[in-house]
Amino acid sequence: MRGTVGAVLGGAVAVAATAVAGVLVAMPAGVHGAGAVLAELQGHTETTSRDDAARAPEGSVPFWTRSVGTDVTVVRPGEAYGEDDGSVRADMALAAGTTAPGSCTPLAHPGMPWDGGGSWPDLTGEQALLCDGWVTVVVDGHLYAWTGPAPHA
Repeated sequence: MRGTVGAVLGGAVAVAATAVAGVLVAMPAGVHGAGAVLAELQGHTETTSRDDAARAPEGSVPFWTRSVGTDVTVVRPGEAYGEDDGSVRADMALAAGTTAPGSCTPLAHPGMPWDGGGSWPDLTGEQALLCDGWVTVVVDGHLYAWTGPAPHA
């Protein structure tokens, strides 16, 4: 009897582990950690990844990055989040030597990006710019950008 119960429990654990692994494999690149996975599964976030910024949907990345951004992750509020307030958060690698456009203005108090439930570095102390409604921060050739109802408030 014990052998049968053990075999059944072992089989159930194996099935559950396979299901969890399948869910994790189905998550888009950029969804890291239990909180981000849970936010995706519950519909609070919608994360997409693109090889380059030119393939990102209109309005999901700053326009000036379309020809210079790669390995793009975009996080928007999902259906369960509520009313779409225009919040979006994007990060990407930039082509070597890329700088923000000259029309960008420095921000003394850039505010915080919409959380989105995933990992985001501490950008405290980094130079933030406002570029066409996007708060942008470049750190070691990587762009972190966000916008929303009041991204620089």
